[in-house]
Amino acid sequence: MGDALRLAEPLGAAVSSLDAYQGHAGLSAAARTLVTWTTVMAGAVVVDAEGRRFGDETVGYSEYAAMLAARPGARGWVVLDARIDALTQGFRDYRDVVEAGALRWADTVDGLAARIGVDAAVLAAELDDAAAVARGESPVDRVGRCRVAAALAPPYAAVEIVPALFHTQGGLGVDEHARVLDVTGRPLGGLYASGGAAVGMSGHGAAGYLAGNGLLPALGLAYRAAEHLAVRPEKEIPA
Repeated sequence: MGDALRLAEPLGAAVSSLDAYQGHAGLSAAARTLVTWTTVMAGAVVVDAEGRRFGDETVGYSEYAAMLAARPGARGWVVLDARIDALTQGFRDYRDVVEAGALRWADTVDGLAARIGVDAAVLAAELDDAAAVARGESPVDRVGRCRVAAALAPPYAAVEIVPALFHTQGGLGVDEHARVLDVTGRPLGGLYASGGAAVGMSGHGAAGYLAGNGLLPALGLAYRAAEHLAVRPEKEIPA
């Protein structure tokens, strides 16, 4: 909630990567839970409200959230098939989406286009373009995607999605012992930071999020702080 910054910045603490964040492009508009990007990794594609693809979905769900937000209506559809549906059933979030009735099924591309309100010819062309990469007929599709696990096959399904901001990244600058650093790069007294208070492995912008980056500084930096305190001579520990 920013408490660490409010407490430490007046003491001269350094901060870094405060523009980094974790976004997600796969939030079900109906279920308000994640469709999960596993669908994309298994071969699903994302189209906007007009049925057009607008970027390489494999760049990552955090980066893709901003791309989706820039499309008409800031919404789109994950298009998948029965194979992907079966592969993704192991994820609780996805099952919540299914149980909420958020998937729209159809036996044909034309039928699916009608169900989601897009032009059938536009949707068919987009699926054919991705399928050519999956079959090895083209090294890359028109949006730059070069890895498609398999061509989509009937029956098809679509889930309406909206972009979401999950949390910010960045935080107090720390060293390898989780000691908070001042603006000159020196340890700031006996102050330590871990978890969301510390900068962790953040970079910049949406791409600054690395999967697992919340757990990594929470566990790793807290361990390093405790370890450092345990081995420091008592005289080095500030009062």
